[in-house]
Amino acid sequence: WIIVSGKMAYMEREFADYSAAKAAGELEKGWLPSFLPSSATTIKVINNTDNKSALVSFRIEEGLEIGSSCGESPFSEAVLPAERVVLWWPDELTAKGGALPGTFYKCGDGQAFVNAEKKEAYFWR
Repeated sequence: WIIVSGKMAYMEREFADYSAAKAAGELEKGWLPSFLPSSATTIKVINNTDNKSALVSFRIEEGLEIGSSCGESPFSEAVLPAERVVLWWPDELTAKGGALPGTFYKCGDGQAFVNAEKKEAYFWR
């Protein structure tokens, strides 16, 4: 899907699992987080090709090993997207929202939020 909002072009994709994303070449394109586990399912990504930003969500079945490129930080240090551009992105993870129960991480290639209870992970840059 390509969504045009104002002058910015967004590309939105969805993959059933890690294997499907890999087969589509998404891992090489750099929009997905470097810590995306091979067990990830229901992967959704939307990126803005103009400013190199991306929003990613995926399901996790087990605990997520976020890796050494990310460090746990207080949610108050998050730089959140100004607003959501797709319905699958939670309002709480925008500058207009609040906090969700879970853990926030600062990563070398963006920021991440993991809600282990709901088995959801979000990544943005």
